[in-house]
This record gives sequence, structure tokens and C-alpha cells, in this order.
Amino acid sequence: MNEQLRAQFEAWHEQDEHQKIVDAVLALPPEERGYEETGQLARAYNNLGELEAALELLLSIAEQGREDFRWHYRVGYSYFYLHQNERAAAAFDRAVALNPEDAHSWFFVALVSRTLGNRGRFELAKERVQALDPELFEQEFPPDQEESYCPEQYTQEAFDAVEAHIRQYFGVYPLVFHEKLSPDIHVDICLIEPTPERDYYTLVTLGMGAHRMNVPEELRDSRLDRAELLICLPARWNIRGQAEKWYWPLRWLKILARLPGSEDTWLGWGHTVPKGAPFSYNTNLSSVILTEPALFDAEAAVCHLPDGDAINFYQVVPIYQNELDCKLHRGAKSLLRLFGQDAYVVDIDRPSVCRNWKLEPEDDLPDPQIEPAVPRWDGPAGCLATRKITREKLPVGYFYREAPVEGAPDSGWRFLEGNEDESYMSDPANTEVCHLDTICASNPGIAPLLTSPQGTAYFRGEDGRFYYEEPMEG
Repeated sequence: MNEQLRAQFEAWHEQDEHQKIVDAVLALPPEERGYEETGQLARAYNNLGELEAALELLLSIAEQGREDFRWHYRVGYSYFYLHQNERAAAAFDRAVALNPEDAHSWFFVALVSRTLGNRGRFELAKERVQALDPELFEQEFPPDQEESYCPEQYTQEAFDAVEAHIRQYFGVYPLVFHEKLSPDIHVDICLIEPTPERDYYTLVTLGMGAHRMNVPEELRDSRLDRAELLICLPARWNIRGQAEKWYWPLRWLKILARLPGSEDTWLGWGHTVPKGAPFSYNTNLSSVILTEPALFDAEAAVCHLPDGDAINFYQVVPIYQNELDCKLHRGAKSLLRLFGQDAYVVDIDRPSVCRNWKLEPEDDLPDPQIEPAVPRWDGPAGCLATRKITREKLPVGYFYREAPVEGAPDSGWRFLEGNEDESYMSDPANTEVCHLDTICASNPGIAPLLTSPQGTAYFRGEDGRFYYEEPMEG
């Protein structure tokens, strides 16, 4: 390979222009594609997520690559993201044996060692990365992840079953957005491209279901504790765009996939999660609701594992604030009955189905049972909150429970921002009736405390967590 072409390939690689490398190599006559050109093509395929194609190319030049650490590194990369961890470990070990000074090879030794549960090798590799490339170390091993040693992952048998389910019911995925560092669960995103029958992208998580969610006790036998998520995007979407107006659906798949573990809760059909602001400057969509995979066969909703367990698939549908209000007040079924099929493919400009609906503070709550997004709750769902919380959207800073209003669906819980003075609280107009789920959805950490008895109070500490307030001595 001439120096000019080699320099161009490296420039494209640094700019993440991997498709340009593919196009340039494939444009060469076959007789001009030697060992180095094939290696460049395989690296580009790896970075585009076309792992099987990359591995096939690399194995075709295995004899020439036997003593080349780059060849072993690229083979290890393919195997690692194909979840063939033993083979990945052997390849990366050979790469660092051939070139002990390559920090990126040591980085992947650390990742695969952690996945395989080899803590000694993991710590050794981390030390080598820190010594060889401190910037890479600080970026990939931040201090707040020191305790996150081994992420939850599927067994190989379960992984194969979930992967086959995705291919059968949602479509073949030529591209996977892979995670490099996974502090809790390893969440990849499978990209199924538009087809004449389904003129939209489908993005499906692969890895969320390795974690068992904390479902309420009464639902423990319903096999609702494991799930994967999907979202559908229009064919015109810039699926590889890094600007937030393109990337937010992928970001929210990852946020939602980690939410059950980080909050020790669960996600299921009809649950809503608000962002608190629009997802991007070019849309007013600001929350999501989880539904069945509405655009696919009914069998797509559940993957049955060989051991008898089940993985539930939920579709992520972005919604507007007034649609969220409607759902919280009337229930998920009432909202979803208003949706047409087009609502299930993201449209940042679609009209709200609740644009003529308004939540009035004095409305009675129709359902005495709280929405299932709040775990382990079986009491009335009403509460009082100051307008600083309900209208100004400020976080709860203090809340307490008193005797509920008789004859009303009142839980007794009262929520304050924390800076309301006596004059503010003396005006009844500054307090509104609302639904506990509205409070809990935007204030993680409150839901597990709702079963506390009357007379209990909590305040938010400087670290953002809620702490029990000791009662004053009389």
C-alpha cells in the first residue's frame, strides 16, 4: 500500500469515516487488495458493526497475520462484540504478547477479563492501560465505576435465544451499536433497516434482560422481571448522526435499559418516564410510554428462553406533556386508545392526541390504585404538592405524611420544594391535588418510601438522596 493511501485511511479512521475506507478498498481491483488493504477493510467493517464480515476477511489472511499484533487485536474485537469471549480473550492476549506497549489491546484485555470474571487479569490490564495511556484510562475507567467490576450478562444459551427472537420477529440486523464499557449491564442496540414492508428503522436493545427487575411481590409469578426495549424511527432518520436531534432515541434506549437497575424498580407495559424537557430543540416530545410491539406480530412481545424463563419486549413511544398528564390521570389504556398506527413510528412533529384535554387540579382521581410505575403501593393515589413542583417543575425537597382527607382518594402525602415560606403556604391556591405517580416519575427515590406511616417526613440531602427526618422531642 502506498504511503498516500495509508495516510488517507488513517485520516478517515480518525474522523469516523469508516464507510469511505470500505468504498475505497472495494474500488481497488481484487489483485491490488493485499494483506494491508484487507486488514484496513476488516477494521472499517468492525467499526461499522459488520462484525461477521470483518471476521471472515481477517480469517482469510490468518497466515500472514500470525505475528502481527494488529491482526490479533482486530480478530479479538470481532469476537468480543460477537459475544465469543473465550476466543476474544485468546486474541487480545496474543496481541499484548506481541506488542506489550499497545494500550488499546490492554484495554480490551481488561474488558474481556471482567466479562469472564478474571479479576486478577482485569486489574493487571487496568494498571497497564493507566501506565501506557493515562488519558484513555481516565476516560474508560472513571473513579465512580470502580466498584462496577462485572456487569450482568445473559448466559450464552439465553443470548442466542434472544438474538434469534429479534431476527425472527423484528428483522435481521446487519449493524449493532456496541458498548465498550458496561458498568452494570452490557446493552447493545441492534439496528434493523427499513424494508418495503416496514418503511422504518427498528432499534432493539440486546442485554437489558440480563437484569432481573424488582417487580412487586404480587407479580413475581407473572414473569415480568426481564425485558428488552425497541423504538421505531422513520426511514429518513440520520441513524448514525451524533447531534442530539438524531441521537436522543438511542440515548433514551440506554437510559431506560439501565433505569430498573439504578433505581431498583421495574418497567412494564403502560409505564411512563418523563424527561422533564423536550428531547431536542426541534420537538416538544418530552416523555415516553411503554407499549406492546404494536407494529409487529403478537408473538414478538415475549421471547421464551430454553430454561422456561421469559423476556418481554416493550416498544418505546415518545409522547407530549399533555399526553403524559392524560395517561397519569386517566390511565394508559385511555391514552393508547387515541393512538393510530402512525404514532408508533417517531414523528417529531405529530399532533398531540390530547391537545384538547386539560388536567384540572380539582378533578377526582378515577382510579384508587396508583399506577404500577410506583412499586409495592396499594393505597389511594392522591396527594398534595405545591405549585413550585406541579407548575414550575422544581424537584421535591421535603415531603411528609399526615392523616388523609376523609372520603377522598388521599394518600396523606404532602410534597414541598423546600423553600416555601409561611405566607406562601397560607394561600390555598399555591397547593394542588395531583397523582403520586406524577411526583415519583420526576423524583426518583420517593417511590420506595411511600409505605412509611403517618407522621413520617423526609428531606433531600446535598447528594440528592432522601433522608428520614427524626421527629422533634416534645
